[in-house]
Amino acid sequence: MVLSFVFLYLFGASPVLIATVVAVIMACGISLIVTKYWKISLHLVGIAGAVTVFILLFGPLLFVLSPLVLLVGWARWQVRAHTVYQAIAGTFLAVIVTIVTFLLFGIHV
Repeated sequence: MVLSFVFLYLFGASPVLIATVVAVIMACGISLIVTKYWKISLHLVGIAGAVTVFILLFGPLLFVLSPLVLLVGWARWQVRAHTVYQAIAGTFLAVIVTIVTFLLFGIHV
């Protein structure tokens, strides 16, 4: 992931793409630290982060993708891979990290 960031930066990728990659790196890094002490849903980090990026870039109409987050959360809970709190934590982590990263990159949210 870090190598992807370096190449994107060196080859002049758009700030939005770089911010998205940085958000993914940060969310994964924080998730791995948290998971060392308390299990957090990386599946929810991934889908919630992606949905958040789409909403930030293309507007509130993309809130129609939100049921995907619920579906993945429900699936992880159904197979007993996570508790509801672990799924919620993964979702909130992704949303917060993505929004903060976009703001730090000066991308209007």
